[in-house]
Amino acid sequence: MTVPAMRAAVAAIRAGLFDDVANDVLAHGDQAFGVALRGNAGQPGLSHVPWERTGVGGRVVLVVAGHAGAGASTVALALAEGLAEGGRVQLVDYSEPARSGLAAAPTIELGIDGAGWRCGRRGRLDVVRLAPRSADGALPRLPEADADATVVVDAGWSTTCALLDSSTSLAGCALVVVTRVTVPAVRQAEHVLATVGAEAAVAAVGPARWPRLAEASCGPRLREARSTGQVVPVPFDQRLQIAGLTGDRLPKAVAAAGRALAELVMPAATPRHRRQAARTGRAGGIR
Repeated sequence: MTVPAMRAAVAAIRAGLFDDVANDVLAHGDQAFGVALRGNAGQPGLSHVPWERTGVGGRVVLVVAGHAGAGASTVALALAEGLAEGGRVQLVDYSEPARSGLAAAPTIELGIDGAGWRCGRRGRLDVVRLAPRSADGALPRLPEADADATVVVDAGWSTTCALLDSSTSLAGCALVVVTRVTVPAVRQAEHVLATVGAEAAVAAVGPARWPRLAEASCGPRLREARSTGQVVPVPFDQRLQIAGLTGDRLPKAVAAAGRALAELVMPAATPRHRRQAARTGRAGGIR
């Protein structure tokens, strides 16, 4: 294997592309890989942007992954539960059923609606996930929600790639970028923040005190987010890593991080008695 081929393979792994990278891509190095990456967008067969702001009357928060395996589903659930303390919230998972991190998150299953969404409930939260795709692969319209409801979209990594190709999909939405606190992760998250080009909150999964190597790897946007209090630490939880998201309550520290994110992205939707606690948590957790 040539050096350019090895570099292209490493880039593919970091981007979350495995089976979709053809031999000719590896053979022609980085330039060919870049073309393939833009064409595949991390998910085979996804030729259209899966999320549209049009038709949603309430507030919208997009939770996007800064890299593959960032933990976007956990952050989206914690954020949605934090927002649900102040009003009606609908958590939407656009992942294919086999890739969904929220498959077991509802405590009550309500079946599949006529549009093609699998609906469920989790406390105050409405959870809707994609049912198996129709023959033509078209995505259904979102189930109708209350006009004052907040919609939290768990984009995940493959969907994030498609969203970033269409700036109109991000218009009018609050954004949360999820990253692990590692050197390669924060570098990739910086690229996502640069592509978004808009103000975004950052959920940093890992230790509250960043390792020096991770701090040194931050780009200008991530450094600014940390200095202005736009980064919320989300603790790494071993049980969640093993069992995944289930109908059980989130660990207290993860739930607290979700409330802090909720206060950051939509303070008007967060109960007043939670805001001071969220501000205190961010001040004490970010280094």
